[in-house]
Amino acid sequence: MMEVIFLGVAGSTSVKNHNTISFLVENLLFDCGEGITRALQEINAINKIDYVFITHTHADHFVGLIPLLWYYMLTKRKNKLVIVGPAGIRELTISLLKMYSSPLERILKWLEFKEIKPGDKVGPVTSGEAKHSIPALAYRVDLDRSLCYTGDTTPTDNIIELAKNCDLLIHDATYPSGLEKEAIADWHTAVKDAAIIADKANAKMLALVHLPFYYYPNEEFTRAYIEAARKYFKGEVFIPEELKIYRI
Repeated sequence: MMEVIFLGVAGSTSVKNHNTISFLVENLLFDCGEGITRALQEINAINKIDYVFITHTHADHFVGLIPLLWYYMLTKRKNKLVIVGPAGIRELTISLLKMYSSPLERILKWLEFKEIKPGDKVGPVTSGEAKHSIPALAYRVDLDRSLCYTGDTTPTDNIIELAKNCDLLIHDATYPSGLEKEAIADWHTAVKDAAIIADKANAKMLALVHLPFYYYPNEEFTRAYIEAARKYFKGEVFIPEELKIYRI
């Protein structure tokens, strides 16, 4: 059994009641946008993290890393923390820490970086290539169960291959069904295409994330999302509830 806790499911910006996409699997944190330090404290998991996997460096996936590092500095972290991500992740993180006048000598003594490319492995995590406006990775986790997380991406066979036969596919679903061309033009995926990819990958479950709550604040659109996905994918489809434990 694998436990997955979603800390956020929104795309682009945090909104009332929703953080941007981030989730936790055991001691592995995937993406770290605004509000994630607080969310980790709410579920008493902030001191469990040994690795942070960043898909790409757009703010909604990355900007929360700086407050998290400050929290660990202020609470005198001693255990190693490894930031994993695409090329340039170390330079950008250090630049942001310097921008905020962070005392680097108190952080770098326990902080490490691992810059990877598609196909590389870090423990149970395998990276793949997402198709986005900047270099971006997708990740697959293989433990007792398996999951694949796309990060931000347009529909691509790379994800189908990476997600093959996984128990849970966590896929970008920034746009409603019917706006497939608009989604691709914006370097994202619409619900219909996310469901088709889940079907082609033979995934057992599909979680729709990176949702446009900034555009649909009443959340009624989520029912339409699920109904649209079910037309193209016969497995379980859901929109994750934040801070809830999912056992797969």
